[in-house]
Amino acid sequence: MSTLTPRRHAADVMDRAADGHMALEARVEEVRQEARARFAGFVLDRVNPGSRLRNRACEPFGPTLFQEASELGLLQFALPAGIGGADRDKFDWGVVVAEVARLARDPGFPVMLDINVENTELILASGRPELIDRYVPDLVAGRRFAVQGAYESRDPYDYQTTARLEDGRWILNGAKRFVAGAVIASLFVLYVRDEASNDMLAFIVERDDPGVTAVPLETMGLRTMGLGQVLLHDVRLPEWRLVWRADALSELNTYARNRRMMSACGVLGAMEGIVEACVESLASRKRSGRRVLDYPNVERSVGEMRVLVESTRSTLYRALDGTRASGRDPYFDAVATAAKHQASECAIRVGRLVMNLQGGESYMSAFPWEGYMRDVLGLIGGQGSQELLLIQLGQRSIVGLEGRALREDGAQRTVARLADAWWALAALDAKQNLDGEGRAELSGALAELLKAAGLDHRLDAAQRAGMTALFERADALLAGVGDLDAYPAAPAVSEPESRLGESAAQAWAFVACVVAVRTDLLARLLWPGTVQQAAERAELPVEFTQGLLDVLARVRVVRIQDDGRYVTDQGMERLLVGGPHSTAFTARLKRALVGAAELRVPSSSVPPSLPPSSGFDAVRELPGSGGDAPLLADVLADPLVGRMEGLDALLNRPDARIGCAARDGARSAYALAMQLPTVSVLALEPNAGTARRAVAGRLPGGAPIDVRDVGADIAGFEPADQLALAWLPVAGLRPAELDSAVGAAVAALAPGGWIVLTCPVPPKRSLGAAVTRVESLLAGAEPPVTDGLEALLRDAGCGHVRTLWEDATFGVRLLAARRPPSV
Repeated sequence: MSTLTPRRHAADVMDRAADGHMALEARVEEVRQEARARFAGFVLDRVNPGSRLRNRACEPFGPTLFQEASELGLLQFALPAGIGGADRDKFDWGVVVAEVARLARDPGFPVMLDINVENTELILASGRPELIDRYVPDLVAGRRFAVQGAYESRDPYDYQTTARLEDGRWILNGAKRFVAGAVIASLFVLYVRDEASNDMLAFIVERDDPGVTAVPLETMGLRTMGLGQVLLHDVRLPEWRLVWRADALSELNTYARNRRMMSACGVLGAMEGIVEACVESLASRKRSGRRVLDYPNVERSVGEMRVLVESTRSTLYRALDGTRASGRDPYFDAVATAAKHQASECAIRVGRLVMNLQGGESYMSAFPWEGYMRDVLGLIGGQGSQELLLIQLGQRSIVGLEGRALREDGAQRTVARLADAWWALAALDAKQNLDGEGRAELSGALAELLKAAGLDHRLDAAQRAGMTALFERADALLAGVGDLDAYPAAPAVSEPESRLGESAAQAWAFVACVVAVRTDLLARLLWPGTVQQAAERAELPVEFTQGLLDVLARVRVVRIQDDGRYVTDQGMERLLVGGPHSTAFTARLKRALVGAAELRVPSSSVPPSLPPSSGFDAVRELPGSGGDAPLLADVLADPLVGRMEGLDALLNRPDARIGCAARDGARSAYALAMQLPTVSVLALEPNAGTARRAVAGRLPGGAPIDVRDVGADIAGFEPADQLALAWLPVAGLRPAELDSAVGAAVAALAPGGWIVLTCPVPPKRSLGAAVTRVESLLAGAEPPVTDGLEALLRDAGCGHVRTLWEDATFGVRLLAARRPPSV
């Protein structure tokens, strides 16, 4: 019998905590406890005493302090075991830095501590034994202190500090104007511009090298960090002092990536420390006989400080946790950059709140409050100003979003090329047998298609037999979809040895892609999995799954990770997760299967390559309607409605109506009604009864869709319709039909109403354009009308003619025009 109380039971049910799982905060607390146990005494007994007077005298930390830190294991905490370190990761080190900063009265000490650690790692990363053997042991033991100098307030390839190679030695000239630890450092890792190549190089410069001068800087805060300038005058260095022979900028970015994060750790610790000190100092104060801490405005200020600390902590811990990821960007960490910016902004706000609570004391140097503000403001500029961080994050976000769009376009182009190959094989099969009269135009289009595919030749007996076998295997594969016991053997395919073989391999990959979509295999691999896991997720035989994945991996629809697991290409995600893009993607697959099957056996009511069990019906669709409709309606509703002046007001009227002449069984009308549910939709359909029943089955409770039977006449709009919007797909319409339909639709618009034409955009690749032409001929239509549409709309009396949206990869654009409002 359970011993849980009702309240504990309710909490367990609602929280659903996983047994044995350690939350991030719990791990942080473990490391904080370790840091306090091992290093708190050192900070309290050795670092803090005399800190206020050192700060006033601008006296930097002495070198013996870092030797003591080494003896305690603090300096080695995050360094590799091979050089005497404890080999702890950056997550644990960041927590230690934050805890040391919380305990230290001077925030400069944890900053200097990490600078030395990071530069030790930097020298170690060079992989050059002559540098590592000479410097790293002393750095680990605290006998030397290393800092880096890059800042010149100029672009890296415009540095005024230069190096030139002369008689086997490098000669450095210039200055680094702002270097943390310059006064106490014995080593400098300096980034300079190569006069010959204009590339950025990095050198190790010793303080005692002739021509090197370190000049102290007077600063507002961080006075104990030994801030200074490093001046170089004809400093002659041997070649082995060169850290990287080229592209030191990449290594600088790698360094800055972690320094930003550790700098934020120091700021977080300083924030926590100043908030604790502030509350402690107010605990004994009274105003009007009442404790200061009991006033609501003081409680509110302390609460806001807690929010600022916790928000900084959350962002920073996420950044630290990201250092454990194997795929971390080696040159830029967006979360670490955001953490640095967030920490700085929050620290400034905490300082203002503390100053408000402390009153006049906040302006006196005898108290810690003004020193905190000076030091925090000094920490902001390290590793990039706040504005620079935002610019970099903005650039990264833009590049990331554009990169995602390119990946999605690339994935769609990949599948489109596979579909083109499938069409090409079907055209080759049809061309061998196309002898009937009245098919001359189709025969010419097929010849054009085969020429674009490089298959414009007759097949010998062996090639024909091989192609027939491929189609038979495709029929069997598609017929097995949905029937676990009916799947054929693993769908392997041999490596191509000719142009025909290459087309056959791509066509077979298209069939494999269709099956993987229909069985949800691709969707189940949006997160990585082994073959066994993929088979279990999609409920497929393991051997069959392996065969599919082998084919799909060859064409990069699926990728194999370093650990051997399979994952769907990133660009495929939006096509597989559901929603309008998934529907449109499935419609594209369907059009290719139906069209190619119809091409092979035009007289067949059920094409052999499209058995009923494949999950696709044999209804012929055209671009811009049918399966494309959900995506186009979604694009129209958000955000295109706002770009058509006055349309939003018309759609909000009680009698608002949309007219749709898509001839797709009211699927476009249904999609428009779903996106604009408060507006009635008029659907012009040649078979009103079938369309009406289909709509009623999808929209319960009497959908606002009125289906008008117009037979073969698409120009069925009437002036009395008074439409706010007319929706007219262009694909499949002959010029005369299109002219009549546009005229009728414009006449049926209410004053100020809009007409939208969904226009096919033929692919730029020659094979894709040839496929589009064949598709149109199979549909009994002229090739898609692409030119003269703007003039057609203007001749019909419309203005404001414009392309609202175009997607070349998807292959459709939306052309809109407005009927002038009545005068």
